[in-house]
Amino acid sequence: KGHTAHLAELQESGNKARTRAQELLTERECEIAELKGQLENRSNKRPSSREGGVLGELLGNSEDSPRTLIFYKQQHEYLLEELGKMKGLRETMEQSLREKERNEHVYVSEIAKLTQENRRLTRNTSRESANMEYLKNIVVRYLSLGNGSERRQVLSAILTVLQLTPDEVNKVKHKLSPGWLG
Repeated sequence: KGHTAHLAELQESGNKARTRAQELLTERECEIAELKGQLENRSNKRPSSREGGVLGELLGNSEDSPRTLIFYKQQHEYLLEELGKMKGLRETMEQSLREKERNEHVYVSEIAKLTQENRRLTRNTSRESANMEYLKNIVVRYLSLGNGSERRQVLSAILTVLQLTPDEVNKVKHKLSPGWLG
């Protein structure tokens, strides 16, 4: 989730930069269009400083006017280049986001499987602990009993808890002396 938040921040930053670059481009294009329109209207006339505003300032000093227009053109090209870079960065970030979203589905699925396995193991451990406690109690009971039918019943419970095979049960019964079986 940290990557997603970081990616969202980067996207937001890229969007803001792209929006600002587009706004600057639009402003510069409007200024250029306005200047061109005023130039066409005035033909070869030199406007006075009170008439022209920005255009008058630009054209009032004939030495600065071409440099200013060149500066705006260079600025326009630079901003277009930056816009292209931002679009490329945005595409890269979107691709990275899509990849992370695909990976997220895999990770979520894996987490669900691992959580389920963890719960199963916890239940098994709990059961084993309970079975071990039960086995301990019946072994203590078996050892504390005298000979008789009760002892055979307790031995039967021990063999069941241990989940011995029929062959193992026969071996145990064969090894135990008649005194142990009761």
